[in-house]
Amino acid sequence: MSAAAQRISQATSPPPAPARRPRPSGTGTSVEVLNSAAELEALVPDWEALAAEAAEPNPFYEHWMLLPALEAYGADGLQCLAVWDDGTLGALIPLRRNARYRGLPVPALSTWRHRNMMIGTPLIREKSAAKCLAALFKQPLAPLVEFELIATGGPFYAALTEAAPPADFCWFVREAYARALLARDRDPRARFNSNLKNNLRRWEKGLRAAGELASVRLDLGAELEPWLADFMRLEASGWKGKSGTALACRDDDRRFVAAVLPEAHRRGRLRITGLDLAGRALARHIMIGAGEGAFTFKIAYDEAFAKCAPGIVAEADNVRQFMETPGPRWVDSNTAPESENYARVWKECRTIQTIAIAARGVGRLALAALPLLRLAKQWMGR
Repeated sequence: MSAAAQRISQATSPPPAPARRPRPSGTGTSVEVLNSAAELEALVPDWEALAAEAAEPNPFYEHWMLLPALEAYGADGLQCLAVWDDGTLGALIPLRRNARYRGLPVPALSTWRHRNMMIGTPLIREKSAAKCLAALFKQPLAPLVEFELIATGGPFYAALTEAAPPADFCWFVREAYARALLARDRDPRARFNSNLKNNLRRWEKGLRAAGELASVRLDLGAELEPWLADFMRLEASGWKGKSGTALACRDDDRRFVAAVLPEAHRRGRLRITGLDLAGRALARHIMIGAGEGAFTFKIAYDEAFAKCAPGIVAEADNVRQFMETPGPRWVDSNTAPESENYARVWKECRTIQTIAIAARGVGRLALAALPLLRLAKQWMGR
């Protein structure tokens, strides 16, 4: 067994619950700034309740994922805002303080995230979302705040426009892209074109020539270690291993995975599907459930069979499993703008944006200057 697999197979019983952090007394909205994982740990009971009632799910900001991430990747610059509304935790907004924003000498708060997550929507209660965000913008913490990778069609975005209307605040959309989404009520298989259908049959035939091709899925209560060992081996054997970006290549990634995926499995929130070829793992797709949906965490496939496109064949089978078995209503691909792998098989999409907002002073000037600086760079490049 590899060292990475041994780390992952360690005992997964949950740690004892930390002492509850005293709640602010009185009514109204108040904001606490938490700068360490130790301060956050005392919030766990209220944090768990917030996650269960969040307007939009984000498992990466639940305590059992964020605290291991802070331990693995470091909490430098962390300024996590806990917003209390009438004594109830109304929002938890993990932010990072930066001395400069986009090359300008302007301090800013931006979404705290790590390289294995591509969603930055804070946990926030829908009924008090606008009030909590308004309280954030009243804080003299930084001239501007940047929210990275948030979906534009959901309750958080709606609350953001209410709390910081563009007519009164300065907005700058730094990035926007559409990424693939798998939706239970919109089966993409009906929209596969004839070319994709023919290719899938040809690729599957090529794979079956090498041995029995079997669809597999992790069941609740099943032993997790073999599945994770297969995944780590598959990912490390391909281009990610060669480039040093596979999970097994970095100690911080190994520690994060060892803490998070067994806990997701214990909570019934871990989904792994894939294909086996001749009794060995050919492809694996790891997803983490959240609310009514799920987010892709990682995918991997055996590149020795690249001519038969095992990643696409496995994803078509993942779609079949998703549509034919009970589970989440949707899966977010959790991908970066340059990724186009899912779009061939998944036919829905959601718009993701990174938005900077300034309420006053130098922050407004900085955001107003950015479009001009971008045009100047383009002109100089030409």
